[in-house]
Amino acid sequence: MSLLVIVKMSIKEIMANKLRSILTMLGVIIGVLSVVLIISIGKGATESITADLEKKSNVIDIQIYSSDEYMDYGDTIKLYKKFNTKAVSPVIELSSEIKYSGVERNVMINGVDESFKVVNDINLQSGRFIAPLDVDYRSKVAVINDKIVEIYFKDEDPMGKDIKISGDNYEVVGIIKESDGGLFDFSMEEVYIPITTAQRRFSRPAINRISVVAYSKDEVANLSNSLNTFLSQRYPDKENEKQFRIVMSKDTIKEINKVTGTLSLMLGGIAAISLLVGGIGIMNIMFVSVSERTREIGIRKAIGAQRRNILTQFLIEASVVSGVGGLIGILLAVGINSLISIFTPLKPNMSLEVVMGAFLFSLLIGIVFGVYPADKASKLKPIDALRYE
Repeated sequence: MSLLVIVKMSIKEIMANKLRSILTMLGVIIGVLSVVLIISIGKGATESITADLEKKSNVIDIQIYSSDEYMDYGDTIKLYKKFNTKAVSPVIELSSEIKYSGVERNVMINGVDESFKVVNDINLQSGRFIAPLDVDYRSKVAVINDKIVEIYFKDEDPMGKDIKISGDNYEVVGIIKESDGGLFDFSMEEVYIPITTAQRRFSRPAINRISVVAYSKDEVANLSNSLNTFLSQRYPDKENEKQFRIVMSKDTIKEINKVTGTLSLMLGGIAAISLLVGGIGIMNIMFVSVSERTREIGIRKAIGAQRRNILTQFLIEASVVSGVGGLIGILLAVGINSLISIFTPLKPNMSLEVVMGAFLFSLLIGIVFGVYPADKASKLKPIDALRYE
C-alpha cells in the first residue's frame, strides 16, 4: 500500500469524526497559540525598549548616593564639563506635597535645567520647558506631565495657573506631551522646576543624578572610565557600599535583553505544557479510535495489510491532527498579533524561526503521543481483531 493511499485514508477517517478531531486539536491549538504569542510579544517589547535606549547611546547616567558633599548647580556644570563632554544635565530628585483646588498629594519633583529636555528627548504638548533665564533668576515656574493634569486639572487648562509646592506658588508654563509607552508606560506624576530654585527653596538638597553626554557613542567607554576613576576618588566606598553608580544604555540594554529573554523562555515553557496536554488528548483519542476500528484492522490484516501499513496510518492520523492544530494556532497568533499592533503601541515580532519551531514541535507532539496507540493497533492479531465486538 502506497504512502499516498495511507495519507488519504487517514484524512478520510479524521473528516468522518470532525467534532472529535477538533476537540482533540484544541490542546495543540492553545499550546501553539500561547507559545507563539508569548515569544513574539516578548521579542517585540525588547526591540521597542532597545530602540528607545539606542537613542541615548552616547549618554552616561550617574547616580550619586553620598549626601556628605553639597555642590551647587554652577560648580557641578564646571566640574563635569572638564571631561570634554558635549552636555551636562544635573538633576535634583525629591518628593514634595503639591496643592491645587483642594487636591493635595506627594509628587516627585525634579530640579532640572534646559539641557534635561534635550538629553531625555522630551516633547511638549503646550507651553515651554525650563529656560536658562529660569535657572539664572531662580524663577518659581513649573512644567508638569500628563499624569499631573489628570489629577489636578481634570476640567481646565493648566497653563498659567499657580500650583502650590511646599507652600510656594509656582506658575505652570509647560505641559509634557503624553508618552506612547502603552503597556510599558510606568511614568508617575512628575513636576519639573528650575534646579537652582530647588536648591534654594528645599534646604539645599544635593544633586543626586547627572546625565553626561559624550560627543559620540564611540567615546562613551573612555568617558565612562574617566568618570569612574574620578568618582571613586571623590566618593569612596562606605562600609563596602558604593556611593555612586554609572549607567550606560548598552548596559541597560544588556540587562533588559537578559530579563526579557529569561521571562519569555519561562512563559513559553509554561505555555508549552498545554501542548503536552494536547498530546495526551491525542493519545487518548487514538486509543479510542483503535478500539472502534479493531474489526477494520482485523479485516485489513486478513486481506494482506502489513504491520507497518497499520502503524503508518495511525501515526499519520495523529500527525495530521496535531499539525492542523499547530497551523490553526499559528493563524490565530498572526491575527491576534495584528490586532495588538493596530490597537496598542506594542509591535510583536513574529519571526519565521518561532513559527516553524512551534509547528514542528506540534508535529513532534502528535508523533510522540501517537506512537503507542499506533504500535498497539499494528500488533493486533487478525483472528483476535475479527472476533472483537
